[in-house]
Amino acid sequence: MLDRKQLPKHLYSLDIVRGLAALVVVLWHWQHLLYTDGVSSSYRLVDQPFYSAFSIFYNHGWMAVDFFFSLSGFVFFWLYSDSIANKRIGGATFFVVRFSRLYPLHFVTFVFVLVMQLLLHAKTGSYFVYQNNDVYRAVLNLFLASSWGVLPGYSFNGPIWSVSVEVLLYFVFFVTCLTFSNKYLVAAACAVAGIVINEFLPEVGRGMFSFFVGGLTFWIYSKAATCARAKALTALVAIFALAVWGCVFIDYEYSYLTAGLQQLLESVLPGGYSVFIPGLIYRISHLSIFGVVFPFSILALALVETLRGGLGKRFAVIGHLSYSSYLLHFPLELVFFVVALNLGIDREFFYSKYALLLFGAILIPLCLLSYHYFELPMQRFFRARLTSKWNGPVADNVVSRVERTL
Repeated sequence: MLDRKQLPKHLYSLDIVRGLAALVVVLWHWQHLLYTDGVSSSYRLVDQPFYSAFSIFYNHGWMAVDFFFSLSGFVFFWLYSDSIANKRIGGATFFVVRFSRLYPLHFVTFVFVLVMQLLLHAKTGSYFVYQNNDVYRAVLNLFLASSWGVLPGYSFNGPIWSVSVEVLLYFVFFVTCLTFSNKYLVAAACAVAGIVINEFLPEVGRGMFSFFVGGLTFWIYSKAATCARAKALTALVAIFALAVWGCVFIDYEYSYLTAGLQQLLESVLPGGYSVFIPGLIYRISHLSIFGVVFPFSILALALVETLRGGLGKRFAVIGHLSYSSYLLHFPLELVFFVVALNLGIDREFFYSKYALLLFGAILIPLCLLSYHYFELPMQRFFRARLTSKWNGPVADNVVSRVERTL
C-alpha cells in the first residue's frame, strides 16, 4: 500500500492524452477551411479527409475541450491544492506561474491573428470564421477575459475561449483551496453550480463542471491509490473505463443506448412533455460523457500508471503539442485560407487527404519548435524573475515540480 507522499511526481499517460485531445480539436476545426468564403458554416461533413477513420472526431471533437477542463482540474488539485491550503505557495506565485505558461503564446497568436484578420477584412470585407473582432473584444482578449460572459461570441483566435474560462476558474480554485478546509465538498458544489451556470453562460458552466469534476477525480485517485486494495480497484476502474468507452463507440455507430433512453423517457413522461425529450437526451448523454466517461478515463490512466510506473514515458513528448497546437492551429488555418485565396485555390482542395497531411506536417514541427524555443524559455524567464521573491525556496520547489508537469 502506497503512502500519499509516494504517489508519482509525474503521470506521463496524462501528458499523452492531453496532446491527443488537442489534435482532436484540430480535426474538429478542420471544417473552418471548408466554409464558403471562410464565413458560412455550410460544408460536406462526410467528405472531410480520412472521414471513415476520424468521423467521431469530426462530429464530436468539440468535447475534447471538456476533457481538457477535467484533466486540468485533476492536475491542479494534485499539484497545487495542498500547497495553497498550507500557504506554501501564495497567490502571486500561483498566478505568475500560470501567466508564464499561458500568456506569451496567447499574446503572440492574438497579435498575429489580429493583423491577419484586419488585412483579410480590408481585401474581402469579412473575417475568417470568427466575425466579432472589435476593439472591445480585443481588450478582453488581451486580459484573457474574452469568455467571462461580458460579451457573447468568439473572436480573434477563437479557441482561446477555453483558456479564458480556465483563467476565471483559477480564481475559484485558489479561493476554494485557501479558504475551505473541506475543499472537495466545495468542489462538488462548484461542479453542481456549473450545471446551473451552463444554462445562461454555457462556456463558463461547461468549464466549471468539468474542472471540478476533475478535482473530485483526483480525490478519488488519492484514496484508491493508497488503499490496501489498490490493485483490485485499479483493475475494476480500468475495466469500467474500457466498458464505458465501448458503450460510447457502440452508441455512436448504432444509437442503441440513445434509442433505449428515448423509449424510456417516452414511457415515463406524459405525452404533453414529449417535446422536451430531445433536449433531455442531449443533456443526459453529454453529462454522461463529461461526468462519467472522461473522469473515469483519467482515473484509470492515473491508477494504472501508479501501479506500473512510467506508463507511456517515451511518448510523453506528445503532451508538448497540447497548448501550442491548441493556439497555433487556427492561425495556421488562417494562413492556409489566405494563401489559397491569393493563389486561386478552390476550397475543394481542403477536402483532400493531402491538404490535411500538409497541414499536419507544418503544424506539428511548428508546435515542437514553439514549445522548446518559445514557451519554455518564456516560462523560465518570468518564473525566475517573479516567483522566488514572494515565496522563497519552498515555492521554487513547487514551481519546479509544476513546470515538469504542465
